[in-house]
Amino acid sequence: MVSQDKLRSILSKLKAQQGVRGVVVTNMEGLPLSSDLDPDTTEAVAAIITSLVGKALDAVRELREGSLSFLTLDTSKGQINIAPDVKEGLILVVLKKQS
Repeated sequence: MVSQDKLRSILSKLKAQQGVRGVVVTNMEGLPLSSDLDPDTTEAVAAIITSLVGKALDAVRELREGSLSFLTLDTSKGQINIAPDVKEGLILVVLKKQS
């Protein structure tokens, strides 16, 4: 598992990028491990994204398309970038402002 120091380092590097409004790291069960968002938003993001990643992993597996490495959701407020790492059991979520 990734250390808390490494998670903090990842968060600070991503948050420093232009247009990033929030970063969440969660485990595959939806337990938030690290975030720079408020607690309620963090828990909501972790739960919803974990469910979405589970469905996406199932779809990729059923379609025999290899392995899932990244999801991007375009929204009216910007983008949600999702990077699941099944080996580490983590999901990285980056919320970006619309440019």
